[in-house]
Amino acid sequence: MRRTILGCCAIFILAALLAAPQTNASSSVLVIGMAQEPDALGRMSIMSAARVVDNALFALVAPYTDRWVRTPVLVEQLPTLRNGLWQILPGGKMRVTWHVRRGFTWHDGRPVTALDFRFTYAMLRNPLTPGVSRFVLDRVDNVFIPDPHDPYAFIVQWNSRYPFAGGLPFGEQVILPRHLLEPAYLKDPRRLAAVPYWRAPVGNGPYRFVEWIPGSHITLEAYPRFPLGRPAVGRLVFRFILDSTVLQLNVMNRSIDATEINNFGVDEMLEIERRAPQVATQYTPSLRWERINFNLDNEWLKDLRVRQAIAHAIDRAAIVRSIYDGKYEAAHSWLAPRHPAYNAQVKRYAYDPARARELLGEAGFTPGPDGILRDRSGKRVEMMLVTIAGSAVREQVEQVIKEQLAAVGIDLRIDRRPASVFFGVITRRRQFAHMGLWSTLFGIDSTGYEGFHSSQIPTEANNWDGFNAMGWRNPENDRLLDQIAVEMDEGRRIQLLKRQQEVFAEDLPALPLYFTPSLTTSRRELRGVRPTGLYGSFLPWNAYEWSWQE
Repeated sequence: MRRTILGCCAIFILAALLAAPQTNASSSVLVIGMAQEPDALGRMSIMSAARVVDNALFALVAPYTDRWVRTPVLVEQLPTLRNGLWQILPGGKMRVTWHVRRGFTWHDGRPVTALDFRFTYAMLRNPLTPGVSRFVLDRVDNVFIPDPHDPYAFIVQWNSRYPFAGGLPFGEQVILPRHLLEPAYLKDPRRLAAVPYWRAPVGNGPYRFVEWIPGSHITLEAYPRFPLGRPAVGRLVFRFILDSTVLQLNVMNRSIDATEINNFGVDEMLEIERRAPQVATQYTPSLRWERINFNLDNEWLKDLRVRQAIAHAIDRAAIVRSIYDGKYEAAHSWLAPRHPAYNAQVKRYAYDPARARELLGEAGFTPGPDGILRDRSGKRVEMMLVTIAGSAVREQVEQVIKEQLAAVGIDLRIDRRPASVFFGVITRRRQFAHMGLWSTLFGIDSTGYEGFHSSQIPTEANNWDGFNAMGWRNPENDRLLDQIAVEMDEGRRIQLLKRQQEVFAEDLPALPLYFTPSLTTSRRELRGVRPTGLYGSFLPWNAYEWSWQE
C-alpha cells in the first residue's frame, strides 16, 4: 500500500512538471515512445527496438497480420505447393519461385528488383558478415534470376527441406539495397557493421529516414511514392525514454501518441487506463517468453542440481500473481499456450525452498557463517544476474528473485545495463558470468533451432553467429531440432516440438518465468493500429494504413 501511495504521488508530481499536452494530430506527426534505443537499424541489430523502426522504414516481404496470417507486401504472392511456385525435388531439395511486386522503389528513387534480393542473400550468407544467424540461410544453395530481361522474378534453390520456405524467400523479412551496400561488402564484409548506412538507412517502405539524434529520437517522413498509398500521417518520431515510469507519464500527458517496447507491466497499463481515458491500451496475446538464461560453462551452473535448485527456490506463480495481477501465465517451457505445439505436460519445478537447499547440499555446497553457501573450495556463492535497465516492473521481479535465492543461501547481485549494450555485446558474446534475464518474442514459424541447437552457440570462431547464449549442448535436443527444421508434415513437426520442450524442461538450460502479452498503447483518435504480438510484425507494421480521426 505504501509503495502504491508513493507511486501515485510521484506520478502527480512528475506529471505537473511535464509540458502541456501536444496536439500531434493536427500537425500530422505521430510520436511513438520506446523504452529502448536501437544500436543500429536494418540487419546489423538484433534488438526488437530496431525492428520496430524497420517496420516503417522498409517494405516487409510478407508480414504477419493481427490475425497471425502472412500477407505479401514486397512480393506478389506467397509460393505454395498448390500454386506450383514451390516444388519439392529429389534428394530432399526444393525450388521456390518468387515475383517482386513492381512499383516499389528505394527512397533515392532506384527500383527494388530481384537483384536486391539476390544481393541480400549473398551478403548475409557470407560467414564473414558479422552478427547474422545463418540457420535458414545455410539451407539455401543459391538465389538466381532465370531471365536477365525480367529482373522481378527470382528462384531460391534449397539444399534441404524447410517447412516455412513459402513464407519468406530465405528467412529474411527486410531486403537491402544492392547499389548502396555492395561496394562496402565487396571491399571487406567483416567491416559491414561499421558502414554509416545502418545509422541512416535508405529504405523502401512507407516512411523514409530523416534524422537520428542519439539519446533522443529517430524521425521518419512519409514517402510519397510508396505503391500501397502515401501514408496519411506525415511524420513518425520514435522517441527514446528509457525509464518506463517517465514514459508512462508522457503517455498520460499525451506527449507520446503510441508506445511499443515500452517495458510496461499491468500496473502501468491500469494506471494509464485510470488517468488517461483518451489512450487505448492493448493487451495482445503473444509468443513472448521471459526467462533466466544460465551460463552452462560456469563452474556452478553446469551442475543440473544447481539449476534445479534455483528453479525450486523461485516462486514464479507468486510473481505472476502479485506483480502482474495474475494476468500473465507462469512458464514451464519456451512455447506459449497460443502456439499449436505448446506442451503443457513438461516437467515442472514447484516452489520448494527445502528441496532447493537439499539439491544444493547434494551439489557440494555448505552454509557459511553469514548464511550464504560456500562451495567445496570454500568460495562464497555469489552469482550475478545481468539484465536490462529502465523497467520498473522488471526491477520488482529481480528484487523478489534476489530475496528468494538469499533464502536458500545464494547471494544474487543485480547488474542492469542499457538495452543497446545488453543485446549488442553481452548476450551476443555471452558476456554474463552466471545468469541473464531477458525476453524473446517468437513467431509461428520459430523452430527453436537458432536459440537451442549446439551449433548456434556464439563464439569468436564462428563470428558470434547464433543465439544459444546459454551454451547448451544436448545430443537428443540437437537431433530433435535437426528433424524439426526439415519436417514438412505439421502434425509430425508439432509432436517433435513437444518432445523437444520435454528435453528442455528436463535439462533446464534456462529457467522459464512467464509468458507476457504484448502491451502497447495508442491515442484513441489514431485509426488503423493493429498489434500482432508476433516477432517481426511490431506496432508500425501497417503504419501506412494509420490516420488521425478528423
